[in-house]
Amino acid sequence: MPSVLAPAACRLGLALGLAAALAPAVPVAAQTTVISTRPSGNLPSRPEAEGADYDGGNWLTFNKGYRGFRYSQLGEIDRGNIGALREQCRFDTGEKFAFRAGPIVHRGTMIFTTAHNTYAIDAATCALRWKHEWLPLRPDLQYGTNNGATVADGRVFRGTNDGYLLALDAATGQLLWHTVVADAYLGEYAVAAPLAWNGLVYLGKAGGDSGIRGEMMAFSATDGHKVWGFNTVPQVGEPGAETWTDPASLAHGGGGTWTTYSLNPFSNTLLIPVGNPGPDFNKAMRPGRNLYTNSLVALDATTGALKWAYQLLGPEDRDWDTSVVASYSDWDGRRAAAVAGKDGVLHVVDHADGKLLFKLPLVTQLNTTAEIPLAPGIRICPIAAVQWNGPAYSPLNNLLYLGAIDWCATAIQGEPPVWTARKPYLGWANGYGTRDPIDQARGVITAVDAHTGLARWRWMSDRPLLAGVTATAGQLLLTADLRGRLVAIDAVTGKQLRMLATGGPNGGGVISYLAGGHQRIAVATGFSHGGFAASGATAQIVVFGL
Repeated sequence: MPSVLAPAACRLGLALGLAAALAPAVPVAAQTTVISTRPSGNLPSRPEAEGADYDGGNWLTFNKGYRGFRYSQLGEIDRGNIGALREQCRFDTGEKFAFRAGPIVHRGTMIFTTAHNTYAIDAATCALRWKHEWLPLRPDLQYGTNNGATVADGRVFRGTNDGYLLALDAATGQLLWHTVVADAYLGEYAVAAPLAWNGLVYLGKAGGDSGIRGEMMAFSATDGHKVWGFNTVPQVGEPGAETWTDPASLAHGGGGTWTTYSLNPFSNTLLIPVGNPGPDFNKAMRPGRNLYTNSLVALDATTGALKWAYQLLGPEDRDWDTSVVASYSDWDGRRAAAVAGKDGVLHVVDHADGKLLFKLPLVTQLNTTAEIPLAPGIRICPIAAVQWNGPAYSPLNNLLYLGAIDWCATAIQGEPPVWTARKPYLGWANGYGTRDPIDQARGVITAVDAHTGLARWRWMSDRPLLAGVTATAGQLLLTADLRGRLVAIDAVTGKQLRMLATGGPNGGGVISYLAGGHQRIAVATGFSHGGFAASGATAQIVVFGL
């Protein structure tokens, strides 16, 4: 089908943005542009979306369904026939960047995002169905990647690097509306994959490393107007503000939400992983516990009211965001939420009240609470352990699977940073730390008993592990590595079963779905990032099947 290029509203926005580039930087006024409130279809319906965690055919959110435990009920591809897996098709965007998006699939159509574009392809043949191009309204205010989209009630929703939330017609790719959700002039952006439920779209502000003040928000799915907001760094007088002993530190307290969320429709609970406080590397400037940074926050999904919060870390100074969350019910019927972050520790809490059930280190822990000295500094582990891809849970095995990076760095204390809009607000003399050589970094997947918290097995990679991890009913655990390979592992024993070339380093989603009457596995490949994998590979979707 033909490509859908930027609509007139976007072209006009580009012209206005170029003019604005010549003017002094001022905050963007909140605004919504509505082209249409009626998409050409209405699928997936609410019941279909709410069943996505348990439906093998579709993959409707970044982590499959609202609960986000990345499990496919499909078993056509299993441990016995994995040797027959072959590449079926691929789609090449021609774009080069840190491609880390999580593709979604609904009834044979796959949708995925790059920094500016949204693509829909045939999930069986990789043929292009439509493409939407977003021309940034401020091309100079951008973040160079995007985590993905979601689909509900005939609409595709995604954020943009210059602070917009878009709604596209799921059938045609035409722009329905766009609304300002973040102020790019302050270093805010919208990179997380949204969730959409019950007429609302959920998306938070990212940019904690630039000293923003985080907020989680809900918008009308029909026309994009803002319904509610929850301050992840409280205002003075709000609950949690007292945990910032110096009220002045609230202004640039961080608390970005740059990864996706989890939602339990039956308890009306939205789970938000909230990132680091600001400045990242100088806790003396923000005494106190610094709620709700480095926390898992549970909100009423309808009103945005706080239900409970669990803080994984206190006022740390190592940029250890809380980055991933999934909710699940284990074999004993206990409802829990698995949450982890860059500190490389799995925390499992009670879904009802956020009380800790157990925690387990996933990677090397060294000097995790030691003071950061002046030169020559101190070696700390880990650095950036659990990134944007969430945990998988297999109800067959009652096991949680988490991918992480086992990597260390040397940190040197610097001068207290001065906040400047759109600049890193850090505090170490050596930026984000002097990391060990990349060939000393390792990736690790840990299989954890979901009830006891005991590790069952570990699988190691000789490079950092960034791609998604997915469990299937065929007793497979699927992931992909930075050496350009899809990896199939025995989900029970941890034995490596198969590797297949993807054509580039992998940092995006690894998903499984039904298309053309058969199980398929897709990988978002072509992750190019100087800190992890410098590569000339383009962003591509590769589809495998028997």
